[in-house]
Amino acid sequence: MQLSLAAGLFLTVTGFVALSFGLYALLRGGREHRGGGIGPFSERGIHVIAGIRMTLIGLLSLAGGAYFLWTSF
Repeated sequence: MQLSLAAGLFLTVTGFVALSFGLYALLRGGREHRGGGIGPFSERGIHVIAGIRMTLIGLLSLAGGAYFLWTSF
């Protein structure tokens, strides 16, 4: 197996996992309102920040995986 094919498959799977987690954190995370948080950020705010970050990481991983898959063929 070529290195670029393996990297492309790995990044694609990682991208889908990160994208799924990010969207879940944005849509569902922090809705129980238990009052927790870190400093001035509420629990919902922390989940929004984490969700945006994971969504961006997922999109970048998908783009990298698509690039490596494109160059392997």
